[in-house]
Amino acid sequence: MPFVFPFLSNGKNHPLYGLPLLDNYKKLSDRSDETLDSNGYPKKSYLPFWELILSRGGLDKLILAQKGACDRFKQLGVTFLLKNDKEKTKERIFPFDVIPRLILKKEWEKIKKGLIQRLRALNLFIEDVYHDRRILKQGVVPEELISTSPGFIKQMVGVEVPAKVYAAVCGCDLIRDGDGEFVVLEDNLRIPSGASYMLVARKVLKECSPFFFSFHRPLSIQSYPLFLLETLLDLHPSGSQEEGAAVWTPGPYNSAYFEHAFLANQMGIPLVESRDLLIEEGKLYFGSRKRKKRISVLYRRIEESFLDPSVFRTDSLIGLSGIFELFCKGELNLVNAPGCGVADDKVLYRFVPEIIRYYLGEEPILRNVETYCCLDPKEKNYVLENIERLVVKEANQSGGMGMLIGPLSSSRKREEFKEKIRANPRNYIAQPLISFSKLPCLVDKRIEARRVDLRPFVLLGKEPRVVPGGLTRVALDHNSFIVNSSQGGGSKDCWVIDDEDQR
Repeated sequence: MPFVFPFLSNGKNHPLYGLPLLDNYKKLSDRSDETLDSNGYPKKSYLPFWELILSRGGLDKLILAQKGACDRFKQLGVTFLLKNDKEKTKERIFPFDVIPRLILKKEWEKIKKGLIQRLRALNLFIEDVYHDRRILKQGVVPEELISTSPGFIKQMVGVEVPAKVYAAVCGCDLIRDGDGEFVVLEDNLRIPSGASYMLVARKVLKECSPFFFSFHRPLSIQSYPLFLLETLLDLHPSGSQEEGAAVWTPGPYNSAYFEHAFLANQMGIPLVESRDLLIEEGKLYFGSRKRKKRISVLYRRIEESFLDPSVFRTDSLIGLSGIFELFCKGELNLVNAPGCGVADDKVLYRFVPEIIRYYLGEEPILRNVETYCCLDPKEKNYVLENIERLVVKEANQSGGMGMLIGPLSSSRKREEFKEKIRANPRNYIAQPLISFSKLPCLVDKRIEARRVDLRPFVLLGKEPRVVPGGLTRVALDHNSFIVNSSQGGGSKDCWVIDDEDQR
């Protein structure tokens, strides 16, 4: 039986409604809070959490759990590199908030279907771009957009990949808008990260806050490493007789090294650097010439321009000469494939609904945020004239870098961005500022609302695989719209719960 506070009641005369903590929270929050209904009262699914927060000793219990979670993250070595505007970095523990986020299963099913639809269409687009280019010839997507994209790799033209799957791992960023609907903010197809943080968040919450699990039973996400391994082996080159997978990392100085090591360990496959690999008789091996293991699939966590110094950047110290040739010959698969960046260029995001309609003949299940493409002269002029009301993004930046939030910016900063847009309109898009949803967080021993997004992970091999949930990222500052961990954002565990599981 679930644990229920003795004063649990669903009526509006419930004792907790008059408590100052909730009233103060409501003043600092707004209608975008996911835990409160339109009248400002806790939703049924969140009622047990609010009762804990507002009960005598409940806040102390949360503070103790929060400290335990932070200590556990330190013990596990869950770290990342924090960047500032001057490109300096420092390592720190990944911030984590113990109050979980809830998503009902019926809502999750729509998200899941929309993510799978999106990834299928984007894979068909990438395959087309590097082969027949039908969508470009027919003018659905401007050819100039592709030819000028840094994510387009000319060496990939005509290269066949197993099962025609270029992007096997995708992390889509979603936000809940003012209408309460989940919409896609951007697609991440090159080297999407964060799955390990999703898994560790659930593990740590179970250890440090087991009482939460008496309220609801979230659907399990622990099969993600198995799903990932199955996906990698699905994409084993057909001409290769031996199956062997490994995670290819740049090394321990990479900001996501924890994730590389964690996922390799969870899948039970080697974590390798280029110095651990050797090419012999047209095949890739892990180990030494005397004791070696064949590798046919590499889950690469190395940026593609550093993969092979004989083909791409000649100054790469973390790549391996000859590895791209093995890939092109079908002796090795690289997941995700080089060249996927052509489909997560932020300018291309504007065209994803048309891409879905073109390849699948379907309407998009998940909506895009309205987007202005500065490559179009009319839209560029609109952006320049309304920049104080828009969010401007560089096309190929990530981690919250290269972005201007117009309503929160200075006039000097806006003028700087105007000059950048005029000089290189291809490199910029703009979107309205969406006051996306908030959740209660424990901040300096107080409960305050913070904005959140959601990054679910979609896998595509012989079939699509999606675990129910994702990484909920949290903006740690009250007024911030930036949730990226590299910019100081934190995280929450995300629970998908059965619709009837709202005890």
